[in-house]
Amino acid sequence: MSSDNTEYARAAAVMAEKAVFFAETKAWAPMHMKLTFFLAGSRSAQEEQHHSGRLDEWKARLLAARSAGDGAADANARAELAGMVLAELHQREGALATLLGAFPLLAEEMTTQPPEQQSGSEEGEFFYADVFVFVTEYLSQMLRRRINGSSATWCPRWWAHPEAGARLSALWLAWEQLRQEPGAGMSTWWLHHADPHLRVLMDPDMGPFAACSPKDGHTAYPFDPLPVEPYDESLDPLRG
Repeated sequence: MSSDNTEYARAAAVMAEKAVFFAETKAWAPMHMKLTFFLAGSRSAQEEQHHSGRLDEWKARLLAARSAGDGAADANARAELAGMVLAELHQREGALATLLGAFPLLAEEMTTQPPEQQSGSEEGEFFYADVFVFVTEYLSQMLRRRINGSSATWCPRWWAHPEAGARLSALWLAWEQLRQEPGAGMSTWWLHHADPHLRVLMDPDMGPFAACSPKDGHTAYPFDPLPVEPYDESLDPLRG
């Protein structure tokens, strides 16, 4: 694993922790603005609008998970934002310097190792540093499918799809946990994690990659988010 990958993974993880903290405070607005500009990479106003919306949706999912006490959804939200940051770090030359310039304290916080790494034990360490390494070095090499667009499909730029990033991050984290369980750990991962997630991801009609293809590549912004309306207690049949 290259030193760049390790540094990128650490920066993305710390950035996600900071965003989680600020999402519940009045300081979220400047955090949102800086992250939007970083993720858009000065490419276009459309990119800025797209990533601004992604961050709004991410915050809503995070707060909903925390309100419901859903630890798994909370962890997925952290992994999702780390994935967004990692995607830009890998995609754009000089992105790490830009990120550190926007968040000056990030460099200092990156030098502080998390507790599980300070202990020196292997129990809390990841085999793959992040979901990007996991997909590139393990999943993409392990899976062999007829990805012809009719039976299954895939997008080479999988990280540009929020749902795919969240699902693959969940797969990676589950793999890291279950690989340490003797016996049926890996069977559990395949049957109860990989198979159902991959069926959705690779569905050529209803999956997040339905507008993309391995041959033609990624289709930007193919589908709109699900429409939602503000909650109205008076219309809730369960509270009538």
